Amino acid sequence: MILISLPNLFYLKMELSALALELSLTMVLMAFSAEIISKGVENLENVVGQGLAGGVILGNLTAFPETVIVLEAVLNHDGDVALGSSIAGNVVLFTLGLGLVGVAYRLKWGSSLTMKGDFRQELGVMSIVIVLLGVAILIGQINPILSLFLFSIYGYYLVKRVKGGNVTSKISVKALIEIMIGGTVVVLLSPVFLSLITNLALIAMVSKTWISMVLTPVVAELEEGISAMRLALRSKGGGSTAIVSYFGSKIQNSTILLGLVGLDMVEVHGLYLLITILSSLIGVMVIYDGKLTVGEGVVLCLSYFAFMYLALVFSSLPL
Repeated sequence: MILISLPNLFYLKMELSALALELSLTMVLMAFSAEIISKGVENLENVVGQGLAGGVILGNLTAFPETVIVLEAVLNHDGDVALGSSIAGNVVLFTLGLGLVGVAYRLKWGSSLTMKGDFRQELGVMSIVIVLLGVAILIGQINPILSLFLFSIYGYYLVKRVKGGNVTSKISVKALIEIMIGGTVVVLLSPVFLSLITNLALIAMVSKTWISMVLTPVVAELEEGISAMRLALRSKGGGSTAIVSYFGSKIQNSTILLGLVGLDMVEVHGLYLLITILSSLIGVMVIYDGKLTVGEGVVLCLSYFAFMYLALVFSSLPL
């Protein structure tokens, strides 16, 4: 028995090593793109404002990896991966993401992160999304009717932000080039993520939904997290733009991506969406007063690991 299992063990180690190498290279390239994008967005914000630069442009750009994953999964009728990938970003960014930015900002600037400009537009839209996610739990599925509402909400958000964009001067060509270069790296790397998720799920023999909820944030949100961190550490006002970009990206995830999932009539398991609702609600409540303290940051970081543990326990239970 031992002799028979050794080749299998060797093969498993080789597979894991290859996946680890692929993941490491992806992280390095995504970190490179994040640095370039953060510089471009910072320059662009001075021209078009925080909401349009952070919430729409940076939010959509950093949400692209999840978008590719969800599109491929929906086309392959792989509802577990589509659902897990579309909600994973909300859980990690509204807990660990916000928490790390809050702690790092305090260490860098010696004060709590204070929001600037109009950031309540994102909070209001996210609140509406939370209500619709609750409806999905009640009916037990995300269907085309719910998808229509989700698409409409993002359309409303996009129109409001574009109309609210206040172009104060000529847009910097350098800023556009930086965003395009960083964005191109994101686009080229995005197709790799789905294969990583699938392969890890097969090797680890655990729920695809749980794997996609854990792996997607680590890889797909890496670029977004680094971009936000660089914005927060480069200038005091950058912290506010970083938070708005988180909300803009997750609004896109919770409307466009979940809407795409709904087109395939995907059944939902209560705890996964419930975790998404709770993390989103926590994010809205923490930022509602316009400040993010270091204490709130620590609690947010700890809550992420608590949510992931609950998701793991739930994934192992018979349905």
